[in-house]
Amino acid sequence: MAPAMALAAELGADLRGIAIVQVMRVLLIVLDVPAGLAAFGLAVTPVAPLRAAGAGSFTQLAILAIASTGSALAMLRLRFPGGLMFGAMFGAAVLNGSGLVHASLPWWLGSAAVVTLGAVAGARFANTGLRMLLSYLGAALGSFAVAGLVAAAFALLVAALLPLRIADVIVAFAPGAQDTMMVLALTLSLDPIYVGAHHLVRFLVVSLAIAVAARRFGGRKRAPARRRWQRPGRGAFDD
Repeated sequence: MAPAMALAAELGADLRGIAIVQVMRVLLIVLDVPAGLAAFGLAVTPVAPLRAAGAGSFTQLAILAIASTGSALAMLRLRFPGGLMFGAMFGAAVLNGSGLVHASLPWWLGSAAVVTLGAVAGARFANTGLRMLLSYLGAALGSFAVAGLVAAAFALLVAALLPLRIADVIVAFAPGAQDTMMVLALTLSLDPIYVGAHHLVRFLVVSLAIAVAARRFGGRKRAPARRRWQRPGRGAFDD
């Protein structure tokens, strides 16, 4: 959504319409993917047994929080896509994966973080009336249908060729927002690393592709012609 809105402003497109279509597409994906997985019996168990809530000493939890915050702020400063989320995930993954710390967040803190991320995603509908949503419903459904069909085709192909859980593949290929898909993966007990890596790559590829396509087929918004200065009282431009 971020690169689409930036290009929309640059090319003089309908900012509000594009924002509504993008947000409605993400909302439809968030509602349909879990329902579809449950309908086809693809609900999964956690990737690995979780450690006891709050496992690890207070010192290890403090080290985890400091390292994750530092890496998140560093990636944010570098303007890395989804810097805060992926930066924190990178710092925690390095510490836990290398065996330097063995700590997990308390259940109440992890649940609060998921609720906060969900509230941030829902807040994107602020100041949007029902009539305005309905006026863009056709475009939103069309965007969702095209993106969903393309993603489903490649997800089924990957699931057929590789020994991966189809639920992980579907959420990884779902054309939703990075933060929303990460929350969905955590909620459905999917592999967050697999899902996050796919959405990071998709973000980078789509950002480049949409910039090229928009400038190639949309063109730039032409600035209005500048009028020459005319003396007060004259009714025609100077030659």
